[in-house]
Formats: sequence, structure tokens, C-alpha cells
Amino acid sequence: STAPTLLAYPTILMLHTVGLAMVLGPAWVLDLRLLGVGAELPIESLRGAFRVMWLGFTLNASTGVALFIAEADDKGLLWVFWVKLASIALALIVTARLKGLVFGSARASDEVPGAAKSLAVVSIGLWLLAITAGRLMAYLK
Repeated sequence: STAPTLLAYPTILMLHTVGLAMVLGPAWVLDLRLLGVGAELPIESLRGAFRVMWLGFTLNASTGVALFIAEADDKGLLWVFWVKLASIALALIVTARLKGLVFGSARASDEVPGAAKSLAVVSIGLWLLAITAGRLMAYLK
């Protein structure tokens, strides 16, 4: 007989991955658009991406807590775990700042402030660091 929780961990891990896609997909679309990729796409059309990102982050935070609880004695002691959390926190701050810079003004404009371009590069780097740190956690003990 199999334990009723046999699929719990893989299911939570899968949902964590879905949440990651919901955060990173829209974030990188916005970041890349701010850097000039797909210039024919109006920036204003990306305003709704933040709703998807926050839903994904909520899913990731809840599944992340569950994954952490399952292995807190190991993961909590890893330096890479703290790098992952710090990079996520910084990436969220950068994303919130980008939203303010790009969508905070009353007028819709496709002119990208220089600060937004710099923050887009930082955002991409921080999310890459978070992903890398998250994957390394599976291999470091």
C-alpha cells in the first residue's frame, strides 16, 4: 500500500514551478520590452502583467514555505537558500520600483526612462540568481 502523501511533495514542487513561471514570464517580458525587445508592443499593454506576477508570487510563497518545512533542518542552514531569498526580495523591490517608474505617471507613454532600463537589467540578473540558487539547493548538502 502507498502512503496518502506519496505525491504531495512532487505536487507542491510542480506548483512551485508553475508559480515561478507566472512570476518570471511576465517579469521578463516587461524587462525585455523596457530594454527594446519587441518595441512594437505598447508598454501600456503590459500593465496587467503585475496581477499575474503577484498571483504567481503568492503561489510560490505558499508552496515555498511548504517545501521549506519539509526540509528545514537541511535547507535553512545552506548559504544558497539565503542567497535565493535575498535575491527574490530584491527582485520584488526592483519590480515594484519598475511598476512605479513605467506605469506611475498619468499619461501612457512608450518612452522608457533610463532608470527603468537599468532596473530591467538588474531585475533579470536577480531572477537569474534566484533560479540558480534555487536549483543549487537540490545539490548542496
